[in-house]
Amino acid sequence: MARKLTQRKTAGKHVTKATLPDGLLNPAPVPYKVADTSITALQVYHNPDRRPSGDGPWNNEADKVSWIDNETGLGCIMLRQKNGTISGYVGVNPEHPLFGYEADAVPVGVSNTVHGGVTYGKACEVNRFERRAHGKPRLERYTVCHTTWVRTVQDYRTVQTTEDEFHEDLWWLGFDTDHPGDLVPGGRYGEGRKGDVYRDQSFVYENCIELARKLKSLIEDGQAGDTPIREPLGLPAPAERKGE
Repeated sequence: MARKLTQRKTAGKHVTKATLPDGLLNPAPVPYKVADTSITALQVYHNPDRRPSGDGPWNNEADKVSWIDNETGLGCIMLRQKNGTISGYVGVNPEHPLFGYEADAVPVGVSNTVHGGVTYGKACEVNRFERRAHGKPRLERYTVCHTTWVRTVQDYRTVQTTEDEFHEDLWWLGFDTDHPGDLVPGGRYGEGRKGDVYRDQSFVYENCIELARKLKSLIEDGQAGDTPIREPLGLPAPAERKGE
């Protein structure tokens, strides 16, 4: 009898642990403060293995944040890299004129919108790779991909996870913040050379928004035929957290 009870407890713990992907903090959209504003974040992750050591401007930052830009309706992601810097990404659907463009093929007028230019152009990682890597489940907290629009709209109570059969076919364009003059916490020079600047989430967020607007303008200018871009989600306005 004792053995059966132990098995039940173990199974229960396994189920409980699986309700949230590793590192995910929110089971539903939440307000997230960044750059003197508040966005409705679909996913907020902490990746302890990528967080810079010691105190710094990164203390109160999450390590992956995904959201839908209300003005353009485009999906955006901020993701901390192994060197401690944060990169930004904006996703476009197959009807967009830059869908499928690799980073070095993105027009200069678009690339120059962001810090250091566009350095990333790839399909959603869940679509590019098997969901298992080296025999282990892929960790969503590192992927450049986020939840489907339909799933988010239909059920706020559903855990926001890309471990899902229903993904949009998105192409992600992104940029880095480890260029000359940028402080790279995990780089060769440790906390950086004199004069280096840490590009925080507010900086990355503002660049993401500018890139999203530029990408949306390509549709509005008629460069993508008659197919309109997807409308924004219409998520409710972020509410202040209790106690803030």
